[in-house]
Amino acid sequence: MQANALGAKAVLPIAISQPELLDRVGAMLGLLGEAGPQAAQQRRFVRASAAFADLLEAAGSGDALPVQVINDGVEAINRAAADADLDTWLDLVWRHDDATYQHCLLVSGLVAAFAHKLGFSEADRRLITGAAVLHDIGKARIPLDILRKEGPLTPEERAIICRHPRIGHDMLVRQGGFAPLVLDAVLSHHEMLDGSGYPQGLGADRIPDPVRVITICDIYAALIERRSYKPPLPPGEAFAILVGMGGKLDRDLVRVFGEVVLGTAASRLGKVLGPAGPRDAERVA
Repeated sequence: MQANALGAKAVLPIAISQPELLDRVGAMLGLLGEAGPQAAQQRRFVRASAAFADLLEAAGSGDALPVQVINDGVEAINRAAADADLDTWLDLVWRHDDATYQHCLLVSGLVAAFAHKLGFSEADRRLITGAAVLHDIGKARIPLDILRKEGPLTPEERAIICRHPRIGHDMLVRQGGFAPLVLDAVLSHHEMLDGSGYPQGLGADRIPDPVRVITICDIYAALIERRSYKPPLPPGEAFAILVGMGGKLDRDLVRVFGEVVLGTAASRLGKVLGPAGPRDAERVA
C-alpha cells in the first residue's frame, strides 16, 4: 500500500526468481515486446546484459566472479545464436549506452553465432562463448578515463591498456576453476599468428583455434562499434580489413566468418551503424 501510494510501477514478492525479475524490469524499461520470437530474443539479451553488469562489478571491486551468473549469461547468448537471428541481437546491442557492456555483448554474440556456423557441439559452444564473455575482464581494472578517452592514447596509456589480458588472466587463475581454454582466450586474444600481437608475441603454433575465433570476432566488433574516438565502419569495410590483415589471422576462419556477418543483411546493418569512417586499427584493443 505504501509503495502504491508513492507511485510504484510494480510491487513484486521478495522471493521472485531472477528471470522473472529481469522480465518485469525489462518490460518496464520498454526493452521487451509483448510476445513472439523477437520478445524471446529480447529477454535473453536483458539476462545477458544483467550478467555482464554483475560480472564487471565483481571484477572491478576485486570480488570473486559469479560463476552461476556467467553461466546464465552464456546460456542466454547461445540460445540467441541458435535462433540464427544475428540482426536482432545486434539491434539490441546498439541500444546499450555503455561501451564496455556493448563490446562484451557484441563479441560474445558474434562468437556464439560463429561457433554455431562452425558446427561446434553444444558443450564446445558453451565453453567458447564463456571464454568470449570473459575475454576482456581485465579491463574492469583499467581506469575509465583511459578506456573512454577521446582522441589518441599516449604511449603510457597504450601500455596500460595492453596490460588487460594479463590482468584478466591473473584474476581468473587466482580464483581458480576456469577451463584452460578460457584462460588462453583471456590472455591471448590479442596475439597474432605472425607473432606481432601481445602480451607474449606468440606464433601460430601456440595459438589454439578457439582463441583465433575470438580474436577475429574481437577485432571485427571493435571496427563496427561507435566509439568516442572513431565512427563505426559498415560490415563490408570491417570485413575487408580482416581480410587485409593477411597472415595475422587464420584465413580459413576469416572466410567462414564472412559468411556469418555478411550474410545478415549487410546493407541494413550499414544503415544502423552509420557512414564509414577512417580506418583506425591501432586503437582496436
